[in-house]
Amino acid sequence: MIDSSLASKLKTNYKGSYPFPYIVIDNFLPEHLLRACKEEVMKHDVWYSDNVDFTKEFQQNKLYYPQHDTKMEDFKSNLPITSFVMDYLNSKEFIKFLEELTGHPKLFRDPVLMGGGIHRIKKGGKLSVHIDYNEHPHSGKKRILNLLVYLNENWVKEWEGNLELWTINPPKKFIEIEPIFNRAVVFNIENAPHGHPVPLNTPEDVDRYSLALYYFIDEAPKKEEKHTVIFYRDNEIGAGAPPKDLFK
Repeated sequence: MIDSSLASKLKTNYKGSYPFPYIVIDNFLPEHLLRACKEEVMKHDVWYSDNVDFTKEFQQNKLYYPQHDTKMEDFKSNLPITSFVMDYLNSKEFIKFLEELTGHPKLFRDPVLMGGGIHRIKKGGKLSVHIDYNEHPHSGKKRILNLLVYLNENWVKEWEGNLELWTINPPKKFIEIEPIFNRAVVFNIENAPHGHPVPLNTPEDVDRYSLALYYFIDEAPKKEEKHTVIFYRDNEIGAGAPPKDLFK
């Protein structure tokens, strides 16, 4: 479905990227398929949010689907096209592509999309810069890689909502990536602060949509390295580690 030769062409750029390994790939999936996915997602009417005091400062007007107890059979029946796209991005063929691109051998998919799936940000919404959780709460596997695919056609720069990648020491924005239609971003999550902290400035009827998939290796993080989501506050890492079940 994608051009598999991109892995060998881009792997040097991926590994050498600063402030951490990442790559941006435009025109990622067949346009007609992703447009059908986008239209299906925009008609979907089941969304969840984290109504947790800890997250209110850092995460606003963010919705997602599925949540931690959603049956994957329901996901497939409610969103068949989106489920097809997700299945492809979790397939052996695609994971082999990611392994060559990133240099991470033996990657594992997440069958329950813990924290991933479809993300939707409404007007005024934001996701503060953060470092992602690195241990799957069910399998114990170490999370090592993110894939984001954006669904936003006719995006206007002034709407904000750019993905920001930050350096970790000192904490500082390094680059912004516009969330335009059919753009994919792949990046390592270790020591990788990222987010879209500038509140979304869209019209009332325009939301920011993305697909989010996470990949793991078959080992647990070292005890001293384990953490849940760590948010940045005022250019410093904020106190973190709420219970894992507060996060989808």
